[in-house]
This record gives sequence, structure tokens and C-alpha cells, in this order.
Amino acid sequence: MGSFFITRPAPVARFEGGKTLAPIPVRSRAVFDTLILATLDPTVDALAPADPVVVRVGGQVLAHQPDVHLIAGGRVTVVDVPNPSRVAMEGPRYAAVAAAYAERGVAYERRRPPQVHGSPLLMNARAVWACRGATVSAPDQVRVLEALAGGPRPLAEAARAVPSGDGVVVCLALACRDLLEIDLTGAPLGPETPVKRRRHP
Repeated sequence: MGSFFITRPAPVARFEGGKTLAPIPVRSRAVFDTLILATLDPTVDALAPADPVVVRVGGQVLAHQPDVHLIAGGRVTVVDVPNPSRVAMEGPRYAAVAAAYAERGVAYERRRPPQVHGSPLLMNARAVWACRGATVSAPDQVRVLEALAGGPRPLAEAARAVPSGDGVVVCLALACRDLLEIDLTGAPLGPETPVKRRRHP
């Protein structure tokens, strides 16, 4: 019988957002960015902590801790966001993890860390997420949602529904709470950025 090892460092933080079913351990900035992007992605329904999976690699039994369970369209995908250097050094382990999930009929993805260069997506998502803790009154929430009842509007226009205070911050905070969708891919965040209500099942 092979020896048994836990192969991930202890998490350094926990992630909570509008789509998390429970707090998710976070071990790196890359994982944190991935969770932000998933929270703001309209195709993602929910995020949940991942359970460890036991695999055998080279005679050792390893308990591999994936980063997150991503739920979209009723389908669960187990996601890892390893440092590329770890993949280069520990390719057999990740191959064993992929095979273990395939045997169970569970989708598994090993994603590269999100990149700042080449797309405004990550910088936009970080800017939106910076507003997650803003206080939003119930009346302001209702006003913004009412302003968007007819369909998408530019961010600056939606923000004018807030009679006092920073309406843009209110809209961005509502996106973090899974109440609004914001186009983060087309261009850097600005007054013309399209915003719409999030449609829940």
C-alpha cells in the first residue's frame, strides 16, 4: 500500500460572492481572479467548494484538492487553476486527476491563470469586484432594476436611476450580487458599457 499525501498548501483566504453556495478556499491570486470572473460571467449559475479526489501516482496515493466546482446550465465542472510551473513539474498528477473524474463521468478543466494582457476582461472584473462591499439601499436597488426593465442600457444611464450618491458604484455592487450583467469583454469599463438585469430561473 502506497503512502498518502495531501498535495495542496493550506488556503490563504476564502471567497464569497453572489453565486457561492458556501465560502470557497482560495490558495492564490490566480484562483481568486478565476472566481471573480466566474461570479460575473452570466453563463455561470453557481460556485461551490470542491471535494478532494484521491489518485495514485507513481506508487503514492495523493489527495488532490481542486479549486472549485463550477455549475452552469445544470452541469458541474471541477476546475483547477494551477501555476503553469506546477503543471510542468507535476504533469502525471494532473493527468491522474483528469482520468479519475473521467471515470466518474464528471467534467474536469485545468485552466491557465487569467491574464491582464490581451483583453480588458480581467481588469474590468477586478474594477467591478472592488465595489462589492458598497452599501446599496433597497430603494436604490429597486430603482436600478426598474430602469433596466426594458432591456440593456449604458452604465452611465443606469447609474442615473440612483438619486443621490454614486450610481455607478451601486450598479457595480449589484453585479457582484448577481443582480446585473455587465459586458466586461468589449472595451475598458466606461459610461457606454452595456448593463442589463440578470435573469434568474
